[in-house]
Amino acid sequence: MVKDLGQGYKIIDNKFILFYDSEVFKKFYKIIDFETFEIKATNAETEDDFASTIFFADKNHIYLQSAFCSFCILEDAIPTDFKVLDIKKGYTFSNGNYYRHNDKMLFDFSKANYLNDYYAVADDTLYFGDTILVENVDIPSFTIPNPELIGNLGMDKNHVFFKGKIIPDADPSTFRILETCLDGNYYLEFDNAFYAKDNKQAYFVRTISNEVKIIKTKSLDDFHFKVIEERGYAFDKEYSYYMGKRTKL
Repeated sequence: MVKDLGQGYKIIDNKFILFYDSEVFKKFYKIIDFETFEIKATNAETEDDFASTIFFADKNHIYLQSAFCSFCILEDAIPTDFKVLDIKKGYTFSNGNYYRHNDKMLFDFSKANYLNDYYAVADDTLYFGDTILVENVDIPSFTIPNPELIGNLGMDKNHVFFKGKIIPDADPSTFRILETCLDGNYYLEFDNAFYAKDNKQAYFVRTISNEVKIIKTKSLDDFHFKVIEERGYAFDKEYSYYMGKRTKL
């Protein structure tokens, strides 16, 4: 007996699951109720489109298969009230909980004010990525200086924040991304690799990294950025820096 779920998934004899010709989800066979297991929602617009996010359900659980996480059970979600709020961003609701992909959100999504795709304010509290509480932040003065290219970097009157965490010793009153990183001149990684400085030190900011790299240059006033043969370099009097790594001049 073959039960076609769609999107290339099939249940065979209520015993195992195939994704095209490959068996999948074996670790969950003792949990899945094969008779009621089905696709609940997908971000594919048609049956022939590739789905990077698929929510499955059986009579007991909600399951998620996504490009953002491996196959898993959505913790505490129940099939009877499960709702998809934004399939493209992975927002769902069930059993009193809001989720972003497989993570429980820390606040009421319906009452949140999103400053951009990364930062949101709810109940006078700032959150990053829906799951990280931003601590020691002055919300009234919080801004995102470069929201289009560097949306995960913000600052208030006291601190500079990257992915919701304070950059040690960064001075928000003088911190800035070097203008030549933002003037539209193409270089490799132009959309995720930048250099910055304040009145104390320089920085390499890569938006896909977990933290900002501090560059303790001895010639901060001379720290600048150039594009050479489509590669972005920073320079001071002693070193060149490519992707944050220095080389003696």
